[in-house]
Amino acid sequence: MRADFINLPVVSFSPDRIPDFDHSGPDRFFNRELSWLAFNWRVLEEAKNRKNPILERVRFLAISGGNLDEFYMVRVAGLRGLVKSGVTRPSMDGLTPAEQLSLIDQDARRLMRAQDRIWSRLRE
Repeated sequence: MRADFINLPVVSFSPDRIPDFDHSGPDRFFNRELSWLAFNWRVLEEAKNRKNPILERVRFLAISGGNLDEFYMVRVAGLRGLVKSGVTRPSMDGLTPAEQLSLIDQDARRLMRAQDRIWSRLRE
């Protein structure tokens, strides 16, 4: 049996509304950099997952570390350049480059501590 997506009837629906949510405001956007860090946390979770073989867990830890290095070389460097140039205009999510750097610093420090703890456990 084949699905015929071309000839299916079009179903229209109305999205649910969240009370007290400004649908035109910056809260409707995820910050690109913080979202990337959240992804890297998910990669690191695989390094903690005992269902994965030990070398796979080490590989996920290495991927997480490599990702973080590249993140700092490209994205954080770009934000630092914006701050150094005096850019204060917020991105679509409402955060200025300086605010993004502050939030990145907090989360990345937590991520690095978690990477160190996981590496210590994996070495044992």
